[in-house]
Amino acid sequence: MKKSKLLGFCAVLMLYVGMSGCNEKNDIPVVQQQKFSLTNFANSGCKSNTRAGENDWKETVCYSVLHEGYLYLNHQNAVFNCCPGSLGADVCVEGNLITVGEYESAGECDCVCTYDLSYEIGPLKEGETYTLFIGYKGNESKFAEFTFQNTMSGIWEK
Repeated sequence: MKKSKLLGFCAVLMLYVGMSGCNEKNDIPVVQQQKFSLTNFANSGCKSNTRAGENDWKETVCYSVLHEGYLYLNHQNAVFNCCPGSLGADVCVEGNLITVGEYESAGECDCVCTYDLSYEIGPLKEGETYTLFIGYKGNESKFAEFTFQNTMSGIWEK
């Protein structure tokens, strides 16, 4: 007898928990907050080729909001080996500190190139202040401190 009451109670509890995750208006499950990520990575290919130390390139980051909560970044004149293998980037978020680590899979030549790297990061919260670090993975430097607005765009210089 106790076993059947316990099973009945468990069934009612499971039904209640299952229904509590639904929107009251149309029983569509409540959407959970999306995980912060870096997406849509692309690079320009080598823009200029020279020996290391022969040239000074001005690094800039052009930014804009393409869709709500996501910031599009175009890191212009990022310096990597002219034989980088593949280029990529990942993101680490600690509180309101965002660190984008850009990397190459190989560095096989005795020359460097400038590349434009582009990607989206988010979701970001409207009105929140963030500090953004960007650079070669393990050697990122501060690029900006900003308050996120869904209408923002501009250029940050290093």
